[in-house]
Amino acid sequence: MLPPRRLLITLAAVSALALVAACGDEGPVVFTHGVASGDVRPDGAILWTRLDREATLTVEVATDKAVTDIVLEREVRAESELDFTVKAEVAGLDPATAYYYRFRRGDDLSDVGAFRTAPAEREEATVRFIFSGDSDGTVREDGTRAFDFQVLEAALAEDADFFLYFGDTMYAGSPFGAKAETLEAYRAKYKENRDVELLRQILAATSVYTIWDDGEVESDFAGATVDPGLLAAGRQAFREYMPIAGDDEPEVLYRRFRWGRAVELIILDERSFRNDDVADACIAEGEDEPDLLPALGAADVPEPYRTFRSSIGLPAETAPACLAALNDPDRTMLGDTQKQFLLQALEDSDATFKFIVNEVPIAELVTQPYDRWEGFRAERDEILRFIEEREIRNVVFLTTGLHANIISDVRVDLASQPVAVEAVTGPIAHATLGDDLAEDQGRELLAAFEDLLEQVAQVDCVETDAFSYGLVEVDPEAGTATITLKDEDGAELCRTVIEAT
Repeated sequence: MLPPRRLLITLAAVSALALVAACGDEGPVVFTHGVASGDVRPDGAILWTRLDREATLTVEVATDKAVTDIVLEREVRAESELDFTVKAEVAGLDPATAYYYRFRRGDDLSDVGAFRTAPAEREEATVRFIFSGDSDGTVREDGTRAFDFQVLEAALAEDADFFLYFGDTMYAGSPFGAKAETLEAYRAKYKENRDVELLRQILAATSVYTIWDDGEVESDFAGATVDPGLLAAGRQAFREYMPIAGDDEPEVLYRRFRWGRAVELIILDERSFRNDDVADACIAEGEDEPDLLPALGAADVPEPYRTFRSSIGLPAETAPACLAALNDPDRTMLGDTQKQFLLQALEDSDATFKFIVNEVPIAELVTQPYDRWEGFRAERDEILRFIEEREIRNVVFLTTGLHANIISDVRVDLASQPVAVEAVTGPIAHATLGDDLAEDQGRELLAAFEDLLEQVAQVDCVETDAFSYGLVEVDPEAGTATITLKDEDGAELCRTVIEAT
């Protein structure tokens, strides 16, 4: 016979197991990382949250912030194999309507989130949205966060219809913490970012459209050469922690959305299908680094370009082997299927403005092209010539990833006429391009680089040293799209007004 104390412990354990068996997962839950909505359409959206354990929830969608006028309810479940994240696809909603939502488990309630459904395709609706990316929420060993995300306070105040949050939504290889190389480590990175209050606030306040860049897997990764296990783990974590549709086809992250008569969004995945870069082919004999300025050949080289090359010890001409590698027609950034998706979307769209969500710059910036569109020159030029030859009007590339702010016309080459406009912004929370260049090369070279962008690359505006975001205001009645790049105080850095043609 058991001693009395051990008997009591055994009975208590049996009682606890019986209680768990009887209750299942009916106990209280904790909502750990806020709420978010995304991939909004005229009749629905994807709603997201995360719990501390497995449980069944009810998502409630209402027309009032108090969530009393409930128009839709459905059950969803948090599962351990998805790290207790929850995504609920809701449909049957009205176009161009403000909705509020929350998740419920008995008396346990999530935060209340808000989103606005897209206008119907033929509706002449004004559209106001923000865009940015490059957000490193890493916490250092001493417990301090590397960056404060403060620019999101100004972005939040814009009261946007939606937020294009794309490109490096976390940094697996942040220099401020351990490198993430497993599914669990990738998940931890997203949770680290979602612990930033301003990010949680903006994700709750409006809906997002999102896409990854290299930070979510491995720096400068190419789908054709990266470790398949890393790619799969990075993609799974990205899908788990972002309110995006299409989990039944996980490898397809590119997609398109319509906001009324005036706006088409074409979201590209510029990592999953790309070939590796050709930087190694541009390392001259006796050098350690690839040619800094290989974007132009020897013919008709502008004098500021030639002067800049000389000032940093480069020969006047780029090596032919380097130019041949950059122009190799067999190399791709998008892959054949996605490239056809893009070209077809551009040709089919009757929206006034076609916004291409683009993780790396496509305008010719004449420096360090390897990871950008200039490093995949044949495919880049094919796409731009398609736009030009089909006379597709009002194409706008919205870009992050450079950690700088630039507004520029996009040309097939520097001597040709513009075929599109590009607006580059960010970072939200990362060292700026200006800081990086000044630290590596000195402030004097940074100033020369900015001059090069203005004089040779013909950019309209450049600001390399500001945490930033872009505001896009589309007025279908006036036939204009105004793009304003702003700093963390909401002050204007660059601005352009595109008049529809």
